[in-house]
Amino acid sequence: MNKSMLSNILNILISNLISLVISLLAAFVTPLVLGHNQFGWYKIFTLYVTYVPLLHIGFIDGVLVNYAGQDFKNINFAKFRSYTRFILFLEFILSCLMFIFALFFITEEHNKEIWIALSLYSFSFNMVTYFQFFSRAVMRFSEFAMVTRLQSFITLVYLLLALALFKFHLLHVNLSYYLFFMVCTQILIVTFYLFQYRSIIFGRSYSILSQKRDIIHLVKSGFIIMFSYQLIMFMVNADNQFISMFFPVKTYGEYAFAYSMAGILLTIFMAASSVMLPYMNKAGKNVVIKKHTFNVSIISIVVFGLIISYYPIVVICDLFLKPYLQSVKYLGIIFPSVAVTCVIQSYIFNNYIFLKKMKSFCSISLCNLALDYIVYLIVFSFYGNSYIIAVTSIPLLLIWYLSLELFMHVKTKVRIFKNYVYITFMSFGFLLINQYFNLLYGLLIYILYYLIFTYVFNRENIEWVINKFLYNK
Repeated sequence: MNKSMLSNILNILISNLISLVISLLAAFVTPLVLGHNQFGWYKIFTLYVTYVPLLHIGFIDGVLVNYAGQDFKNINFAKFRSYTRFILFLEFILSCLMFIFALFFITEEHNKEIWIALSLYSFSFNMVTYFQFFSRAVMRFSEFAMVTRLQSFITLVYLLLALALFKFHLLHVNLSYYLFFMVCTQILIVTFYLFQYRSIIFGRSYSILSQKRDIIHLVKSGFIIMFSYQLIMFMVNADNQFISMFFPVKTYGEYAFAYSMAGILLTIFMAASSVMLPYMNKAGKNVVIKKHTFNVSIISIVVFGLIISYYPIVVICDLFLKPYLQSVKYLGIIFPSVAVTCVIQSYIFNNYIFLKKMKSFCSISLCNLALDYIVYLIVFSFYGNSYIIAVTSIPLLLIWYLSLELFMHVKTKVRIFKNYVYITFMSFGFLLINQYFNLLYGLLIYILYYLIFTYVFNRENIEWVINKFLYNK
C-alpha cells in the first residue's frame, strides 16, 4: 500500500468512524424509541433496502469497473451526461412502478407503508450510489468522505430529535417517523450531488439511444458484480432473512437488534473496500496476487481485534436497554459471523472483481446460498429455535470463505491454509469463550486468546507492519 492509498483509506476511515459512532447511537436509540414490534417492522424495511441495488441492473457497478482509476478531468463529459440521464430515467420509472404496486396490490398496513417508502427510497438511494461510485472511479475520495460525513450529520439530527420526542413524551415516535426521515436523508444527499456533479448532468450530451452500445456494455460488465454483491447480501442475511420469514416479528426484532450491533463492524471495513479496486488496478495483477495472503492476514487481525467491542456493547445493553436483554444471547454468535463477512466483503470480493472471476464468484456463492437454506430448513424442522440457527451460520460462513479461497488457490497458487485456520480458531474461540465465561472473564480470556493466536499465526506479518510504520524499514 502506497502513501496516497493509505491517506485515502484514512480519510474515508475517519468518515466511517463518524458514521460508526452515529450507527452505534442509532443501534441503541432506535429500538428504545420504537419498541419490539415497530422495531421489527423497521428492520424488515432495512432488510429490503439491501436488495434495492438490483434495480440498477448492474449499470452503476459497470461505471465503477470500467472507469476505476481515471482522472476526472480526462473523462468524456458529454458521454457521462448521457449515462446520468439514463440512470435517472431508469430509476424514476422503476420507482413509479413500485409505488403503484404498493398502493393497489398490498393490503397489510405495515407492508403497504414499507413498500411505499421503499419506492421513494430506491430512486434516491440508487442515484446516491451512482454518484458515490463515480467519485470512487475517478478517485475523488475526499468528496466521497465528505458526503459520508454529511449523511452522518443528518442522521444524527433526526436520531436526537426522535430521542427528545420520546423522552419528553411530545410525540409518539413510530415506524412512519423513521421511514420519512430515511427517505428525506437520501433526497437531500441526491440534491447535494446534483449540484456537486452538475458537470456530468447539465450541458451538451449525446442522446441516450446513441450511447446504447456503451450502456449495454456497462450493464453487462456491471451486472455480474451487482449480482455478486447481492449474493453477498443474501449470504450475509441468510439467517436474518430466514428468521424474518419463519419467526414472529418480536423474535425477529430481537435478532435484528443484535445484528445491527455487530453490523457496525462492516461500517469500518467499507473504508478499505471503497478504495481497494482502483488501487488494485494501479498495482497490477502480479502485485495483487503476491500480496493476497498478507492482505487477508492483516484484515483478519484487525477485524478479530475489533470484535472486542462486543463486551462494552453488552454492558451498555444491560444498563440502558433492558427490554432487549434477550438479544444479548445472539450477540456472541453474530459477532464472529460478521467478522468472517468483513474479510470476504472488504477484500476477497474486490479481488474477484479485479481478476475478472465474477462468474466463478457467483457460482460458488450460489452453491453456498443453496446449502445455507437447506441446512437452515433442516435445523428449523428439527429444533425450531432461532438461537441454533444463529450458531449454524458460523460454520456455513466459514465454508463459503474456504470455497472462495480454494478457488483462488487453484487459479493463482496463493497460500490460504494459515489464514483459514486462524479465522476458524478465532471464530469458534470467541463463540465458546462467551458461552462458558461471564463478561469480565470472557473479556480477559479472549484478549489473551487473541494475542497468543495472532502472534503464533501472523508473527512475520506483524513484525513487517511494525518495522514499516514505526521504523520505516
